[in-house]
Amino acid sequence: MGIRRMSYSRLVGAISERDAASLLEVIHAGASERGQESFPASVLWALSRLIPSDACVGYEETDIAASRFRVLDLLEVIGEPPSPSVEAAFHTLGWQDPMHCRLHAREQGVLRLSDFLTHRQRRALEYDATVWRPHGIEDSVRVWLPAPPGRARAIYLERSGTSYTNREMTLLSLLRPHLIRIRANADFRRRFGADRDLTRREAEVLGWIARGKTNGEVARLLFISPHTVRKHVENIFEKLGVRTRTAAAAYARRN
Repeated sequence: MGIRRMSYSRLVGAISERDAASLLEVIHAGASERGQESFPASVLWALSRLIPSDACVGYEETDIAASRFRVLDLLEVIGEPPSPSVEAAFHTLGWQDPMHCRLHAREQGVLRLSDFLTHRQRRALEYDATVWRPHGIEDSVRVWLPAPPGRARAIYLERSGTSYTNREMTLLSLLRPHLIRIRANADFRRRFGADRDLTRREAEVLGWIARGKTNGEVARLLFISPHTVRKHVENIFEKLGVRTRTAAAAYARRN
């Protein structure tokens, strides 16, 4: 749990060159994505290679405002669909899971199940017998992402055999800001990609303009040059029929 309190610069200094190269592969997968998924499957696959997870790897958004929480969006690249009994256990026994989405909706970090429960403590829970053990889950990680009020968003990784290591938690903590950006870009593509014939990159640029980012900041967020950003901004202005960033941002907020 102390990993979450370390500064980003200290985390960067704690990894090897090989790990740094592996992180860049995940980031590149997100930067190259063109699809309309709420979270890119290509990034989840890249994560599963970086952090081996044989039980489950996926992205989930849940509505936690209602008395009975419900899944709004789910994309799983590794894992089997839950049986009716497991689905029921999520609702009736989920309070036994210390990483339940209701407990961490405002979480701003990466959490690991083995930091909350020992192996013996887990085995004493009915939730373990009903959910974790049938799926061969020995440890679980949640990378929590920002979400609107009343919702929770997380990337989850689960595996059998061994617990997640501190090294793996460090890698996920370093990736989290990039995963947040990847999720935002996916949202921009879905919202603006089919609007006024904007390309997927123009949709991403428009989304960041609406969030008040400068051309230089957008360039760093999208791993492109400031000159390329300026060209995208010119195209956006022409397609939207506006002349200023303020007008483009207002258009984005209306839509």
